[in-house]
Amino acid sequence: MFASNFDLFISAFVSLFVIVDPLGTSVVYSSLTKGMNSPELYKTAIKAVTIAIAILVVFCFIGQPLLHHLGISMSAFRIAGGLLLFITAFRMIMGFHDPDQLESARQNHSKEDDIAIFPMAIPLLAGPGTITATLMFSTSALSSIELATIIGVVIIVQLIALVSLLLSPQLMKLMGKTGNGVMARIMGILLAAMSVQFIADGFVEIFKIPT
Repeated sequence: MFASNFDLFISAFVSLFVIVDPLGTSVVYSSLTKGMNSPELYKTAIKAVTIAIAILVVFCFIGQPLLHHLGISMSAFRIAGGLLLFITAFRMIMGFHDPDQLESARQNHSKEDDIAIFPMAIPLLAGPGTITATLMFSTSALSSIELATIIGVVIIVQLIALVSLLLSPQLMKLMGKTGNGVMARIMGILLAAMSVQFIADGFVEIFKIPT
Protein backbone atom coordinates (compact mmCIF):
# COMPACT_ATOMS: atom_id res chain seq x y z
CA MET A 1 0.00 0.00 0.00
CA PHE A 2 2.79 2.43 0.93
CA ALA A 3 4.67 1.76 -2.29
CA SER A 4 1.48 2.16 -4.31
CA ASN A 5 0.59 5.48 -2.66
CA PHE A 6 4.17 6.69 -3.00
CA ASP A 7 4.20 5.85 -6.72
CA LEU A 8 0.87 7.64 -7.09
CA PHE A 9 2.25 10.67 -5.26
CA ILE A 10 5.35 10.85 -7.46
CA SER A 11 3.39 10.37 -10.69
CA ALA A 12 0.77 12.99 -9.78
CA PHE A 13 3.36 15.43 -8.43
CA VAL A 14 5.55 15.29 -11.54
CA SER A 15 2.55 15.62 -13.86
CA LEU A 16 1.00 18.60 -12.07
CA PHE A 17 4.34 20.28 -11.42
CA VAL A 18 5.25 20.08 -15.09
CA ILE A 19 1.87 21.43 -16.23
CA VAL A 20 1.68 24.27 -13.71
CA ASP A 21 5.35 25.12 -14.35
CA PRO A 22 5.87 27.36 -11.28
CA LEU A 23 9.05 28.93 -12.67
CA GLY A 24 7.47 29.79 -15.99
CA THR A 25 4.34 31.07 -14.28
CA SER A 26 6.45 33.31 -12.05
CA VAL A 27 7.88 34.95 -15.17
CA VAL A 28 4.37 35.73 -16.42
CA TYR A 29 3.38 36.96 -12.96
CA SER A 30 6.34 39.32 -12.86
CA SER A 31 5.21 40.82 -16.16
CA LEU A 32 1.55 41.10 -15.19
CA THR A 33 2.23 42.81 -11.85
CA LYS A 34 4.55 45.57 -13.00
CA GLY A 35 3.95 48.69 -10.94
CA MET A 36 2.44 46.90 -7.94
CA ASN A 37 3.93 47.37 -4.48
CA SER A 38 4.94 44.47 -2.24
CA PRO A 39 1.63 44.15 -0.29
CA GLU A 40 -0.32 44.08 -3.56
CA LEU A 41 2.04 41.48 -5.03
CA TYR A 42 1.64 39.21 -1.98
CA LYS A 43 -2.14 39.62 -1.84
CA THR A 44 -2.55 38.89 -5.54
CA ALA A 45 -0.33 35.78 -5.43
CA ILE A 46 -2.09 34.34 -2.37
CA LYS A 47 -5.54 34.94 -3.83
CA ALA A 48 -4.61 33.39 -7.18
CA VAL A 49 -3.22 30.24 -5.56
CA THR A 50 -6.21 29.96 -3.19
CA ILE A 51 -8.65 30.13 -6.11
CA ALA A 52 -6.63 27.57 -8.08
CA ILE A 53 -6.56 25.12 -5.15
CA ALA A 54 -10.32 25.50 -4.64
CA ILE A 55 -11.03 24.81 -8.31
CA LEU A 56 -8.83 21.71 -8.47
CA VAL A 57 -10.05 20.25 -5.18
CA VAL A 58 -13.66 20.65 -6.31
CA PHE A 59 -12.85 18.76 -9.51
CA CYS A 60 -11.24 16.02 -7.42
CA PHE A 61 -14.62 15.38 -5.80
CA ILE A 62 -16.99 15.96 -8.71
CA GLY A 63 -14.84 14.34 -11.41
CA GLN A 64 -16.18 10.80 -11.08
CA PRO A 65 -19.89 11.75 -10.81
CA LEU A 66 -19.49 14.25 -13.65
CA LEU A 67 -18.03 11.67 -16.04
CA HIS A 68 -20.67 9.13 -15.01
CA HIS A 69 -23.47 11.64 -15.56
CA LEU A 70 -22.15 12.51 -19.02
CA GLY A 71 -21.70 8.84 -19.92
CA ILE A 72 -17.96 9.20 -20.49
CA SER A 73 -15.75 6.21 -19.74
CA MET A 74 -12.43 6.66 -17.98
CA SER A 75 -10.69 5.13 -20.99
CA ALA A 76 -12.14 7.75 -23.33
CA PHE A 77 -11.28 10.48 -20.87
CA ARG A 78 -7.69 9.26 -20.64
CA ILE A 79 -7.32 9.48 -24.43
CA ALA A 80 -8.95 12.91 -24.64
CA GLY A 81 -6.96 14.15 -21.66
CA GLY A 82 -3.75 12.77 -23.11
CA LEU A 83 -4.36 14.61 -26.38
CA LEU A 84 -5.03 17.86 -24.52
CA LEU A 85 -1.91 17.46 -22.41
CA PHE A 86 0.11 16.72 -25.55
CA ILE A 87 -1.03 20.02 -27.04
CA THR A 88 0.08 21.76 -23.86
CA ALA A 89 3.43 19.97 -24.03
CA PHE A 90 3.87 20.89 -27.70
CA ARG A 91 3.30 24.54 -26.93
CA MET A 92 5.84 24.39 -24.12
CA ILE A 93 8.45 22.74 -26.34
CA MET A 94 7.90 25.15 -29.23
CA GLY A 95 7.88 28.18 -26.94
CA PHE A 96 4.32 29.36 -27.66
CA HIS A 97 3.58 31.51 -24.62
CA ASP A 98 0.94 33.80 -26.18
CA PRO A 99 2.80 37.04 -25.38
CA ASP A 100 0.18 39.19 -27.11
CA GLN A 101 -2.61 37.73 -25.00
CA LEU A 102 -0.59 38.12 -21.81
CA GLU A 103 0.26 41.72 -22.59
CA SER A 104 -3.39 42.43 -23.37
CA ALA A 105 -4.39 40.83 -20.07
CA ARG A 106 -1.89 42.98 -18.22
CA GLN A 107 -3.32 46.17 -19.76
CA ASN A 108 -6.98 45.27 -19.41
CA HIS A 109 -6.82 43.84 -15.89
CA SER A 110 -4.90 46.34 -13.85
CA LYS A 111 -6.69 45.60 -10.60
CA GLU A 112 -5.03 43.00 -8.43
CA ASP A 113 -8.24 41.02 -7.95
CA ASP A 114 -8.78 40.74 -11.71
CA ILE A 115 -5.22 39.57 -12.30
CA ALA A 116 -5.53 37.03 -9.48
CA ILE A 117 -8.56 35.45 -11.15
CA PHE A 118 -7.52 35.89 -14.78
CA PRO A 119 -5.03 35.01 -16.06
CA MET A 120 -3.22 33.84 -12.89
CA ALA A 121 -5.70 31.38 -11.31
CA ILE A 122 -7.34 30.57 -14.65
CA PRO A 123 -5.73 29.45 -16.90
CA LEU A 124 -2.13 29.61 -15.61
CA LEU A 125 -2.44 27.82 -12.24
CA ALA A 126 -5.65 25.87 -12.85
CA GLY A 127 -6.02 25.68 -16.60
CA PRO A 128 -7.46 22.93 -18.82
CA GLY A 129 -4.28 20.85 -18.64
CA THR A 130 -4.10 20.99 -14.84
CA ILE A 131 -7.81 20.25 -14.45
CA THR A 132 -7.54 17.35 -16.90
CA ALA A 133 -4.59 15.78 -15.08
CA THR A 134 -6.29 16.27 -11.70
CA LEU A 135 -9.47 14.63 -13.00
CA MET A 136 -7.57 11.68 -14.45
CA PHE A 137 -5.72 10.98 -11.23
CA SER A 138 -8.69 11.57 -8.92
CA THR A 139 -11.09 9.40 -10.96
CA SER A 140 -8.50 6.63 -10.93
CA ALA A 141 -8.21 6.73 -7.12
CA LEU A 142 -9.33 3.42 -5.64
CA SER A 143 -9.59 4.55 -2.03
CA SER A 144 -10.03 7.63 0.13
CA ILE A 145 -6.31 7.50 0.93
CA GLU A 146 -5.42 7.72 -2.75
CA LEU A 147 -7.88 10.59 -3.23
CA ALA A 148 -6.34 12.36 -0.23
CA THR A 149 -2.92 11.81 -1.82
CA ILE A 150 -4.05 13.54 -5.01
CA ILE A 151 -5.51 16.47 -3.07
CA GLY A 152 -2.27 16.71 -1.10
CA VAL A 153 -0.28 16.83 -4.33
CA VAL A 154 -2.53 19.59 -5.67
CA ILE A 155 -1.95 21.68 -2.55
CA ILE A 156 1.82 21.04 -2.49
CA VAL A 157 2.28 21.99 -6.15
CA GLN A 158 0.22 25.14 -5.71
CA LEU A 159 2.19 26.11 -2.60
CA ILE A 160 5.40 25.70 -4.60
CA ALA A 161 3.84 27.94 -7.23
CA LEU A 162 3.00 30.47 -4.52
CA VAL A 163 6.61 30.58 -3.36
CA SER A 164 7.71 31.03 -6.98
CA LEU A 165 5.28 33.91 -7.45
CA LEU A 166 6.41 35.65 -4.28
CA LEU A 167 10.05 35.23 -5.30
CA SER A 168 9.47 36.07 -8.98
CA PRO A 169 11.81 39.10 -9.06
CA GLN A 170 14.69 37.05 -7.65
CA LEU A 171 13.92 34.07 -9.89
CA MET A 172 13.85 36.31 -12.96
CA LYS A 173 17.36 37.54 -12.18
CA LEU A 174 18.63 34.04 -11.35
CA MET A 175 17.19 32.12 -14.32
CA GLY A 176 17.15 34.73 -17.05
CA LYS A 177 15.29 34.30 -20.34
CA THR A 178 17.59 31.50 -21.52
CA GLY A 179 17.22 29.49 -18.32
CA ASN A 180 13.44 29.83 -18.35
CA GLY A 181 13.30 28.75 -22.00
CA VAL A 182 15.43 25.67 -21.39
CA MET A 183 13.41 24.68 -18.30
CA ALA A 184 10.10 25.08 -20.15
CA ARG A 185 11.25 22.81 -22.97
CA ILE A 186 12.57 20.10 -20.65
CA MET A 187 9.25 20.08 -18.79
CA GLY A 188 7.42 20.02 -22.12
CA ILE A 189 9.26 16.88 -23.19
CA LEU A 190 8.40 15.16 -19.89
CA LEU A 191 4.75 16.18 -20.23
CA ALA A 192 4.65 14.93 -23.84
CA ALA A 193 5.88 11.50 -22.71
CA MET A 194 3.26 11.39 -19.93
CA SER A 195 0.49 12.40 -22.34
CA VAL A 196 1.43 9.61 -24.76
CA GLN A 197 1.32 7.16 -21.84
CA PHE A 198 -2.18 8.38 -20.91
CA ILE A 199 -3.33 7.86 -24.52
CA ALA A 200 -1.76 4.39 -24.70
CA ASP A 201 -3.39 3.36 -21.42
CA GLY A 202 -6.75 4.56 -22.72
CA PHE A 203 -6.47 2.50 -25.90
CA VAL A 204 -5.38 -0.56 -23.94
CA GLU A 205 -8.49 -0.28 -21.74
CA ILE A 206 -10.91 0.39 -24.60
CA PHE A 207 -9.71 -2.37 -26.91
CA LYS A 208 -8.68 -4.75 -24.11
CA ILE A 209 -5.18 -5.01 -25.53
CA PRO A 210 -3.11 -7.50 -23.53
CA THR A 211 -0.01 -6.01 -21.88
